[in-house]
Amino acid sequence: MSEHSHLMDENVVQSQINFKYKTKLNGISEPCEFYCFTCNQPRISRIEYSYSKATFIWCCILCFCTIILGLVPFCMQKCSSKTHYCPICDKIVGQTDGELC
Repeated sequence: MSEHSHLMDENVVQSQINFKYKTKLNGISEPCEFYCFTCNQPRISRIEYSYSKATFIWCCILCFCTIILGLVPFCMQKCSSKTHYCPICDKIVGQTDGELC
């Protein structure tokens, strides 16, 4: 019985070693699990979107066709910059620029 409990303890330690949290979320476009050093807890990031250079470049390009098409990039999240925040302490944990696609 003690040999069995020893094996269970090894499995717990092994699983703790293999599971690692990200600490910076730069370049990631979706909410992601990370470790916040301010809260000292694992969290799932909260994302806020803002207009990027890509948004305005696409707006200018599409405005040559019609003004209405120029507004489309402002509705697309892929063209927007994304900022990851800790949902508890609001610390910035990563940023991603918009894409030109």
